[in-house]
Amino acid sequence: MHNQYPRFLSTLFVAVLAGCSAKSSATDTFVVHNTSVAVAGTTRIVTSGRNLAFLASEGSTGAGGTDFNADGDKIDTIAVAVEMAAHREHNLAVAALDLAWIGNELYLVVDEALDGHDWNGNLNMTDIVLLHWSVADDLLTYVDDLSSSTLPQFAAVGTNLFYTSATTPAGATMSNLMTIASSAPLTPVMIATQDATAELAVSILAQDEGLLFLGLDETATANNRDLNGDADATDTTVLALLDGTISNDTLRSTELALGSTSGPFRAKKTAGHDWDVGFLVSEADQGNTNLNDPALFDSAWQASQCSGFEDADTLDNVLHFLQFTAWNANPVTSPPRDTGLAGMQKIAIANGFIACICDEADEGTCDLNQDGDELDHVVRWTEIVSGLDPILPLNAATNLHAVFDCPGGTHGLAELDNHLVIEVSEADDNLDIDGDLAKTKDILGWLTPTNSSHAWDFTPNTAATWSGASWMREQADRARLNVAFEESVMGQNINAHVPPVAGEDTDTNDSVPTFADFPNSTTITYPGVAVAVHANNAGMIIGREVAFYRVDESQDSRDWNGDGDETDLILFRTSLSQGTSSVMGVLDSTALARSAVDLDERGTPQGAAFISDESAAGTGVDYDHDGDTNDHVVRYFVY
Repeated sequence: MHNQYPRFLSTLFVAVLAGCSAKSSATDTFVVHNTSVAVAGTTRIVTSGRNLAFLASEGSTGAGGTDFNADGDKIDTIAVAVEMAAHREHNLAVAALDLAWIGNELYLVVDEALDGHDWNGNLNMTDIVLLHWSVADDLLTYVDDLSSSTLPQFAAVGTNLFYTSATTPAGATMSNLMTIASSAPLTPVMIATQDATAELAVSILAQDEGLLFLGLDETATANNRDLNGDADATDTTVLALLDGTISNDTLRSTELALGSTSGPFRAKKTAGHDWDVGFLVSEADQGNTNLNDPALFDSAWQASQCSGFEDADTLDNVLHFLQFTAWNANPVTSPPRDTGLAGMQKIAIANGFIACICDEADEGTCDLNQDGDELDHVVRWTEIVSGLDPILPLNAATNLHAVFDCPGGTHGLAELDNHLVIEVSEADDNLDIDGDLAKTKDILGWLTPTNSSHAWDFTPNTAATWSGASWMREQADRARLNVAFEESVMGQNINAHVPPVAGEDTDTNDSVPTFADFPNSTTITYPGVAVAVHANNAGMIIGREVAFYRVDESQDSRDWNGDGDETDLILFRTSLSQGTSSVMGVLDSTALARSAVDLDERGTPQGAAFISDESAAGTGVDYDHDGDTNDHVVRYFVY
């Protein structure tokens, strides 16, 4: 076993600090504790301060399973709350679908039919209900009926919870969107609308930096009227917006139909109650309108390489933006703006510009990057102009590149500290960026968007190496970018032992965790750790300058947990301020879609949780003490 800690690399691949286990004066800081129930790898986990809640699996807990809610079966997911600082676990014995904290108040979505209990007292068990619990009262209390079992049913923004009630009050300015403040946890208040015609039934789509994206369904089962002015009532998702940072704002419809309930969406906060907002509008649902017709725009809008290839269909999803405060105050003088860019997958906002990934096939089969085909996904961007100023995207083919669909959620386009970062596919772009006489790599580059045409910066970093990512995820505040940095692009075995030891890793096929930032406006750096992460599911996440990530023993050629094999996935943490790293436990190999730990990334986390696989942790490990060693168990720590 080789268990010396890896080097922390403060500037890419210049070792300045030897990694070691950092000890805190707080005796319980980073000490891992176990819960007493089993979970599925997909379980919902939420934290707030030092509060934790998750959904336990009845079927996996105990010999033959355990019927926690006494409904006669063992197939439910049961809500469990944990006081992480006091190490007190509360099995709430209720079958839940979803969970959310606002401060110390916990809210649960419960299907009465699954729970076998009539929570609202209407003499049936057919409802989806909202329940409340807190340590202070230690009781499950019915709050309201919810509109359906379709998730999400609620969104937590700071100390406010927003949810969709089953009842929509009748009348203009009324809605079924309710809010609860942590200061009055059992007192729902209706969110009013700016619709002077009739009530609105709303669904919650997403929230970003405190702005809520809401859906309005025109069809007969919901609002039963035309909400986007296209003379039909068949559109299922007309977008409305709400400032979620206050509890008494009114929601307003954009009167534009979305192509998908799952986005992409982006809201970049520019002031206390203002955001630059980006979303994709469906041409088909917006009255079968060709929203990227060059005739709609200034003569300089169209890229010269697209002349003669004008889009003529109404099948695209087209990027729109608005500036929230101005639009909310007067949507006539500050309307949502159509950029004409047919977008997909990802929206990014930096330096007052909005960018998206565009499919050449949606641009009238135009060869945007002039590589000889129309098969690429190309990043384009345009300024977020005020009022009715013209939309003028940057069009030079030399600055438009085909991106690699990088795992981790960015799809190859990310924001970092007011810059745009892309990962270009040399093969798709028909471009040899690194000069190796091949076109086989995926190379990271960056740009500060302006109205001047200038090239992306792919120049080698400070160690004279090119940069590539096998996995990439944005931090919530975009102050850092989590990058699984590829050895193959750099051409060096980064995670080799120093000094060498027998059986060490000898290849250049791995990815190591790096936490990209801009120490100044002209230089990107990739400080990281010389250890191999799971290449396509690195799970990297940062909270309070501590990074957590998923190390792959088989890729790293090290037995980090000392169980005699090199087949496990290991939870590591690294202090980005101190440059020290520590092993924290074995991770669940079935939970690769989630971050290595669950923490409150939008707030100031004081604790976090992760899922461990007993069978991978070593012979005889029974974290939840249920008599078997086959479970997946939530473990937690405070810091």
